[in-house]
Amino acid sequence: MCENFFVYLVEFYINMNFLNRKGKKLGFLCIVVSGFGILSACRDKGEKLEPVAIGRYDKALMEMDTSRIQEDLERMASAFPLYFEGADLRDTFNILRIKAFVRDPVVRQLYGRVEETYGQDLEALEQDLGALFGRMKKLFPGFRNPDVYTYVSYLDFENRVLYMDSVLSIAIDVYADGNQALFDEMGIPRYLSRRLNPDYLLPDVARSMALAWVPAREAHDLLDYIVQEGKIMYVVNRLLPDIPASVLLGYTDEQMAWCKEHEGDVWHYLVQQDLLFETNPFQFRYFVNEGPFNPLLPGAPARLAQFTGWRMVESYMKRNGKDQDALWRAGAREVLQVSAYKP
Repeated sequence: MCENFFVYLVEFYINMNFLNRKGKKLGFLCIVVSGFGILSACRDKGEKLEPVAIGRYDKALMEMDTSRIQEDLERMASAFPLYFEGADLRDTFNILRIKAFVRDPVVRQLYGRVEETYGQDLEALEQDLGALFGRMKKLFPGFRNPDVYTYVSYLDFENRVLYMDSVLSIAIDVYADGNQALFDEMGIPRYLSRRLNPDYLLPDVARSMALAWVPAREAHDLLDYIVQEGKIMYVVNRLLPDIPASVLLGYTDEQMAWCKEHEGDVWHYLVQQDLLFETNPFQFRYFVNEGPFNPLLPGAPARLAQFTGWRMVESYMKRNGKDQDALWRAGAREVLQVSAYKP
């Protein structure tokens, strides 16, 4: 996915779309390659931290001397190979376009917000990622710390965190404070954009790693989705034990309260409507897809498969002696049976 990143950046900048909202023009660049008060809360008390060094491509790019841009880009290519593989730094057209990107007022504004939100050195984030990686090694002994990089993506929220085994790329501008007006300008629904802030950086990183490391099984019915999501949420919670469940799930406090109060009602609905073993995704889309709410249950949030699956897996782990290897091997029906989940 990181192949030809530099070329992609140039091509997208050439073909950027300018949106006109309320008389203002906003140029935005979708880069294909791709929180803060709560970030420090994820550190276990007494836990030995091993901070990870973050390669700040955002800082290197935005603070380079544009009068000698080609020389600086050649120097950066060796420090940030993820973003330069396949790049032709001798192409004058590419050089001019990357210079335009760096000078773009919206890009400068986004970078300024990154600096205001995280400071000059990202020291707290480095410590938090170090703690997260340490917990990851306990869950998956084969895990090795990836090289971590941050960059300004022009609010490419769809690719805000990319984990590729040995590399973790974070679109740091997506997680800066003060971007809500720009998200609104881009037409991003509030139920999505409210999660694009510093509070959700670590949960997004944890989820991207869980998706890569939790053994995946082919999904045939809703129960398969529920259990797989439960395993993912179990890992995310183990990686970030001090972050509230509402944040890990991406719910508001009110949505989280609804889930706790109506957990039994959700399960009763799934059973009574014969949805657990439904194989047509259209029939259970409101339980697995993003959305502002679930219209099938008054007051319910979307993505209830995550909440129900997490609760089911928690029950399974209590009953199987917390055998994580058994959890990874267990199929959906086994997890349901062993968990005896009946809220």
